[in-house]
Amino acid sequence: MPSVERSFLKDLKNLDSRLSVKFNDSHFVVCYDRGHGEPVNILRIKGEDNGFRQPDKRDLAIIKGGDLAEGPKMESRLREAAYKAELIRQRDKQKAHENIRDMTKDSKNQLTKAFTQATNLGKGNATFRRIDHKPGKRCVATV
Repeated sequence: MPSVERSFLKDLKNLDSRLSVKFNDSHFVVCYDRGHGEPVNILRIKGEDNGFRQPDKRDLAIIKGGDLAEGPKMESRLREAAYKAELIRQRDKQKAHENIRDMTKDSKNQLTKAFTQATNLGKGNATFRRIDHKPGKRCVATV
């Protein structure tokens, strides 16, 4: 069974005393002891070809990058999340504006009909389809 370099273990323990490394028959695995139950696997150390390799500084950088409690990184992540949320809000507002604009591209008669139907003000007959009755003429059907 291969053993881990002592310098890596020392740097890992300096990062967090509850971190440890174990070998699982093919790879090294960095584990975190939660204080109850079994330790949780947080990182499998693998080479470029997904094969075996010794852990080194690259793995420490990956673990440090995932630490959410680290001060300046947390602030930058929060700022980035707030910025992305603002972009989403602006995009949604723009889409709503475009949707309203697209709906008002219809003609005056179509808008009047849609408004009267939406507010239940009547049938909303379209004026361009209406035929006015002329009172002076009378049609008589002959059979």
